[in-house]
Amino acid sequence: MIRLPFPLLSALLLGSMLLASGCSISYSTEVDSEQKISASSGNLDGDLDAGDQFGSAIARIGDLEGDGVTDLAVGAPFDDDSGENRGAVWVLFMDSDGEVDSEQKISADAGGFDGALDDEDRFGSAIAPLGDLNNDGFLDIAVGAPLDDDGGSDKGAVWILFLNGEGGVESEQKISDDAGDFPGDLDDNDRFGHALAAIGDLNGDGVEDLAVAAPNDDDGGTDRGAVWILFMDSDGTVDSVQKISSDRGGLDRDPGDEDHFGSALTEIGDLDDDGVVDLAVGVSGDDDGGSDRGGLWILFLNDDGSVDSMRRITQTRGGFEGSLGDNDQFGNAVSNLGDINDDGITDLAVGAKLSDDGGADRGAVWILFMEINGEVISSTRLSDTKGNFRGDLDSGDHFGSALAHLGDLDGDGIGDIAVGACLDDDGDRDSGAVWILFMGDADSDYDREEGGLFDMSQEDLNTILNGSGSAN
Repeated sequence: MIRLPFPLLSALLLGSMLLASGCSISYSTEVDSEQKISASSGNLDGDLDAGDQFGSAIARIGDLEGDGVTDLAVGAPFDDDSGENRGAVWVLFMDSDGEVDSEQKISADAGGFDGALDDEDRFGSAIAPLGDLNNDGFLDIAVGAPLDDDGGSDKGAVWILFLNGEGGVESEQKISDDAGDFPGDLDDNDRFGHALAAIGDLNGDGVEDLAVAAPNDDDGGTDRGAVWILFMDSDGTVDSVQKISSDRGGLDRDPGDEDHFGSALTEIGDLDDDGVVDLAVGVSGDDDGGSDRGGLWILFLNDDGSVDSMRRITQTRGGFEGSLGDNDQFGNAVSNLGDINDDGITDLAVGAKLSDDGGADRGAVWILFMEINGEVISSTRLSDTKGNFRGDLDSGDHFGSALAHLGDLDGDGIGDIAVGACLDDDGDRDSGAVWILFMGDADSDYDREEGGLFDMSQEDLNTILNGSGSAN
């Protein structure tokens, strides 16, 4: 007898019931409250300067100091410590109210970082937690420096930072065209390190592996983009790689010129339940429905890092019914939110930092309630005018420039979200900000079409969605 996992069985049962009854289901969620972290809000004591673009990257790094509250790493890639736009990462030790308890800066002259950064490297453009890579009891992180010039102009690099309990750096390892045993070929302006995602132990060797984007890679055409799967060693060097692009890795649809496949990355768990983690990839220059409206590609991976199959989510595909405008750049950021509607399937947050809701380029975040096939059941927009967000956004803030799932920061049983607004002007022009969004519960609704075979009560619907009962 074949035994299906209960989340999969529940989803299939629900789908068949809705189809038979002529029903469609939708979900929604909204912001319950918010807390801003910037040069003048949220108890941040560190100095943010004009143009730092704090909030360009955000990563949840667990409870580094052991106080029971999730901590954050936030990128400021235009920080000028020791030189112009060399970049920085801020480790924020958080309180449960979304304010900062204390912070540690990591840059060319702070936090114990001994690596060599040059002008315009933009260290801090992307951040990903790697777990305890070297087994010293402390979380480690990967940090992108996509304009690093190792081997050529703007080829890019990734720094593996082995952290201590104070948020400082014990040691570091660089991965680039000529460092870290990286065997791939990088070209000028590939911008390797623009986006990062930890993807678990894909090859089963006991070491966390890493996905790295190069959104200006020219495989197949100009700036089409690529994603590199790095099979890591515990010392932060690379054991082997798999490239995913127009020319390699099993994509069954090629990105177009200037699509920038790899604008953002997140692992999405094992969505199709084949034993291998899957990946969501932002494609912010996708032109489906209009110029640069953006897209998100769901990649179902093999254990060698190649693509088994894929789905595209755009203005015209993948079940997404939200309204995107030209140049919204939906897919510039993406985060795994876990299962926020209790249907057993991972849901996603997706940034559209140039959305014009409420004013030019104020930005927006889309919450996508997902199906097991990589398509969207329904979506909710959080912006200056939607989703009960009551914070003050100004034109050009780029709300949605970065995203991170925080878990349940305030202990109310509902997962919360951190959202970057990297061009916020608190304190000084484009110094940047992060918004902590304390979310409300996800609500479900469904519509009955006249003439359906049967009506289903909300109680019955909730029984299916919440997984009560048993499967034999």
